[in-house]
Amino acid sequence: PTSPAAPSQNHPLPFRGVADMRAMWGLVLALALVVMVQRVDGAAAISAAGVGSVFSGAVNAVMNCIGQSIEPKPLAEVKAQLHVDKARLQHIVSAMKSEMQSGLNRNSDSSLKMLPSHLTGSPNGQEKGDFLALDLGGTNFRVLKVTLQGDGKYSVNAGKFKVEDNIMTGPGKDLFAYIASKIKEHVPEAVDGAKPLPMGFTFSFPVEQPTLDSGTLVVWTKGFTCSGVEGQDVVALLRKALADEKLNIKVTALVNDTPGTQLAGAYTDPSVCAGMILGTGTNMCYMEKVAKAPKLQMPEAVHRLPSVVTWCHPPHLGGFTSHIINMEWGNFGSGSSHEALPFSAYDAIVDRKSPNPGAQPFEKMISGMYLGEISRLAIVDLIAKEVCFAGQAPKLFLSSGDFNTELMAGIEGAKNT
Repeated sequence: PTSPAAPSQNHPLPFRGVADMRAMWGLVLALALVVMVQRVDGAAAISAAGVGSVFSGAVNAVMNCIGQSIEPKPLAEVKAQLHVDKARLQHIVSAMKSEMQSGLNRNSDSSLKMLPSHLTGSPNGQEKGDFLALDLGGTNFRVLKVTLQGDGKYSVNAGKFKVEDNIMTGPGKDLFAYIASKIKEHVPEAVDGAKPLPMGFTFSFPVEQPTLDSGTLVVWTKGFTCSGVEGQDVVALLRKALADEKLNIKVTALVNDTPGTQLAGAYTDPSVCAGMILGTGTNMCYMEKVAKAPKLQMPEAVHRLPSVVTWCHPPHLGGFTSHIINMEWGNFGSGSSHEALPFSAYDAIVDRKSPNPGAQPFEKMISGMYLGEISRLAIVDLIAKEVCFAGQAPKLFLSSGDFNTELMAGIEGAKNT
C-alpha cells in the first residue's frame, strides 16, 4: 500500500500532519469494518480516543512546524471542523457496512460498487517465473520487470514515469500511446521480439470486467478525464498502442491495484486476505464468500449503475467458493450515504473545484491527491483571520495545487529531523 503523505511512493511511510488524521481515519475504518462484518480473522482494533487525539492535534502540528503562533479560538474553529468523536466514527463504520452489503446485492444502488475481480484465490509464495507489469493508477505509472523466485521472494526492476496534466485530460489515445512509448523505453527487448512477453495490467479505476483480460472503464477518477476511454475496453486500447510500437507483449490479466496489493502481500505472507491503498487515491478489497454475495450468484446478465456489474458468465460458475471483491470505497459518502461523513468547509471547496463534483467524496477527504489542498485551505482560513503570517499569505498558499501533499509531508518530516 502507498502512503497519502507521499503519493508517489510505493511503500509504507509514517502518517504525517493532516495526513495523520485522515489516513489514520481510513485505516481505523478498514480495521473496524473487517471486525464488524466478521470476514477477516485476527483484525486488531484502534481506539477511537487515539483517532480523536490525532484529529485534534493535526492542524496544530502543521502550523507549529512553520513557526507560527496561533490564537486559540481560530485554531479551535479549524480543529472543530476536522474532529470526529467515537460516536461519529461508529456511525461511519455502520453506514459503510450497510453500503457494503447493499453493494453485494442484485441491482444495487449502493455508493460502493463492490466489483468482482475474477480473482478467486491467493498465491502461496512458491510461484516462479519472469513477468512484466504495467501499473497505472495516478499521477505516475510504473513499468516493471518482475522475477518470482519462490519461497515468497522476488526481484523487481522498475521504471517510473509521470503523467503530465495535459495527458491526464487529453485524448485517451495519447495517454495509451505515451504509456506504450515508455514501455518500449524500459523493455527494448520486446520490440519485434520472437516470443511474446506476458504482462499484467494494473488499472486503478472502476472497471466492468467480463473476463480476466478485458475490462470497460466505468468512470475516470483521481483527476483523469481522458476522452474516448470511458465505456471502452482499456486492455484493447493498450494492446493497440503496444502494436503501434511493434512490442511483442501479451496482456494476460487486468487487475485493479487494490486486489494486486492483496495478492502481492499474500505472496510473501499467505495469511493476507485484504488489501488497502492510501496513495494518490484510496481503495480497499477483501476475500468474500460467494454465498454471501447475491450478485455473484446471478444466472443472468445484469447491468445497473452504480453497482456496475455485467456478466454473461457469472464468476461463481466453476465451483469457486470465494472471490476477491474490489470495494471502490473512495465513492463512499455519495448518494444516500452522504450524511455519514463529517464534511468540512474545506472538503466542500475541494469537491466543488474537482473535475467530478459529488463523486468520490471519501477519497477526496483522505487521499494524497487532495490532502495538500485541504491543508492549504485550512492555513488560508487562519491567514484570513490574521492569526497566521500576520495576515499576509505567502505565494505558496495563493493558488490551488501549489501546496501539495508532498510539501505537506516534507514540512512534517523536517520538523521531526
